[in-house]
Amino acid sequence: DDTGEGHNNNHNSWEHTFQTVRHPISSTKAYFTNLSSIFTWGFLSYLGVVNFFILGGAFTLVMALGLPLFKELGIDASRQQLYMTMIMSPWAMKPFIGVASDLFPIRGYNKRYFALYSILIGLIGCTFLLILYQPNTASNAIAAGPTAVQHLADLLVICFTCISYEGATLDILGEGKYSEYMRLRPDSGSGIISYKFGMSLAGSIITQMYVGPLSDMGYFHTLFWIASGLALAPFFPTLMGWIPEKKRSSQEPGMTKLCPGFLFDRGMFL
Repeated sequence: DDTGEGHNNNHNSWEHTFQTVRHPISSTKAYFTNLSSIFTWGFLSYLGVVNFFILGGAFTLVMALGLPLFKELGIDASRQQLYMTMIMSPWAMKPFIGVASDLFPIRGYNKRYFALYSILIGLIGCTFLLILYQPNTASNAIAAGPTAVQHLADLLVICFTCISYEGATLDILGEGKYSEYMRLRPDSGSGIISYKFGMSLAGSIITQMYVGPLSDMGYFHTLFWIASGLALAPFFPTLMGWIPEKKRSSQEPGMTKLCPGFLFDRGMFL
């Protein structure tokens, strides 16, 4: 009897251990099954790419890189804060970007082309960073004097602001889309918000792991190449229409054609 009782206890112990190990896997599977029943896999993939590579990647890289880069150029603390505020300024424009995308469909889509244009702006910023900042650029500017340093810093800030604009635009467009889903499905809960911030946090942790060491070694040009790759990541998903949206037409009530490719939604405005 004691042997049988011991055997049952061992069996229960192993079963409990198995369930404990299995629980994170089964709960994660249930979490994504629930998300995919409300949001399409295409949109979940798009949201993951944007938050991991842009918000957690390119934008985090820019914010982490700004201060050491300005320090190398000898920019004083007050001007550094002014520059960082300017880099963050596109995030104050998010409400206006969201309203513009609702009012002015481009080629029939409210979000797709606003997203593509923001990616293009981010890539332009990265391209000019690669052109402007070579390994000896900072030392040459410092040798040329304070005016050259300030001129270089101003140009770098404009480039960083372009990357920040890409992040802010993609963020508000993604938020607008999952808000539509949540309004239609109030039972969806906050799972999609946890997913969004989880992907952003994961990207941010990885980015912070390499930005510090590389910037300490002065490999800013290498970091700009990485930023370019990160900024490009959402291009294909956006072009392929992973943001689910219905194509609008000028035949719809309240829709006015402003010029070829551009519509104005008077119904939304009024």
